[in-house]
Amino acid sequence: MKHDPRTDTALDLSLSEISALTTRATRGAGRTWGEAEEAAEAACWLARAGLDWAGALLEVLQPPEAGADCALRTGIALADAAALSGPPKAQRTINSPCFLLPFAARMADQTGQRIRVTAAETQIVLAPGACPLMVGPGRMSGPALVALAPDQQDQSPCPDWPQTHRGMVLATEYARLTQLMMAFTVPTSAHSRAGAGAQGDDND
Repeated sequence: MKHDPRTDTALDLSLSEISALTTRATRGAGRTWGEAEEAAEAACWLARAGLDWAGALLEVLQPPEAGADCALRTGIALADAAALSGPPKAQRTINSPCFLLPFAARMADQTGQRIRVTAAETQIVLAPGACPLMVGPGRMSGPALVALAPDQQDQSPCPDWPQTHRGMVLATEYARLTQLMMAFTVPTSAHSRAGAGAQGDDND
């Protein structure tokens, strides 16, 4: 994979690359291992759906504005609650509404019910196992008031998942995520370099 962070060209990443980059960038932003693993799964879901996974991730890794909840932590809590008691009805201000969608999709899968997410003028229907059906302008940057509720009336068919298992990211976004990732990387030291490589004769 080649990239040039000085331009805003689009880069094509595999889902495994997206997962690894997201995990390390999330850890570099100071989040826990559990949150990093959840973020990686969510980023891959967004990439498969053709949504702006990198922009949503960068937004969710910023400290939320006053009065707004973190989409990652809110999504984890709502999905856990849905596994125990069914899809919850919720309405709150979220810092990155787009990043909440993978967790709403998990609620749909866990409960076998369609979930409708409303954010500003955009509505997203999430059916179990299906690609999201988006109605509206599709701009889901935050913070924005987001409502989640079971959707038992609208039975419009949701699209099938695309066959591709890759995702796009702008070079500038890639550079920002890489910068966060490097904050998690342990710098080399004289001690670590001294211990690298073969240190003895391993012939028997």
